[in-house]
Amino acid sequence: MHTKPSQTLPMKGNLMSSKENAKIDISAEDRIRQMYNDNDEEEDMLVSQLNMDVTNQYVIFSVGEEEYGIPILAVQEIISLPNLTRIPGIPEYIPGIINLRGNIIPLYVLRSKFDLTLQELNSNTIVIIVQVGTENLKTVGLIVDAVSDVVSITEDDLRETPDFSGNIDVRFVDKIGQIGQRMVIIISLENFFTEKEISVIESAGKGQQG
Repeated sequence: MHTKPSQTLPMKGNLMSSKENAKIDISAEDRIRQMYNDNDEEEDMLVSQLNMDVTNQYVIFSVGEEEYGIPILAVQEIISLPNLTRIPGIPEYIPGIINLRGNIIPLYVLRSKFDLTLQELNSNTIVIIVQVGTENLKTVGLIVDAVSDVVSITEDDLRETPDFSGNIDVRFVDKIGQIGQRMVIIISLENFFTEKEISVIESAGKGQQG
């Protein structure tokens, strides 16, 4: 993979496994310690690299044939799909909810968001647990096709979103990142969901609490 001038970190199993009740402001060092908990030399090197500017770190994942990136600070953890509780009467883009250490988290299928054919969910399905929104942050599990790596993308490698002449909804697209020959769509989690989607997500999350 060509990474100049960006830097790619290798993957190992699940990208990260958060601490109990992990919060969005968990340090870069803690995140890397969680990812590489049995290789001290490798994790020390990566901690040093990330702490230079953690705001430039992105988790890269794919949906269909496209690659997307989200800030690592917004990612709580990445898991394989656990037992799923389905809720009748909600749109298909929310297949159900999961119980993650006592926290009820609604899931959202990104293939639906991007108008792609839905795939069957199973134990190999990958879920990225993130916090979305601005003031009232909401925890949501994003179902993606694959997670590839964590990369550092500098401001010099970020481009403004092209003008699609109104034919494409780009409100959740922040910028376009260039990683060597790869083009990655950087997602804005603040504007990712519509008001209707937020309402459905909140209903799904509250419906099984208590």
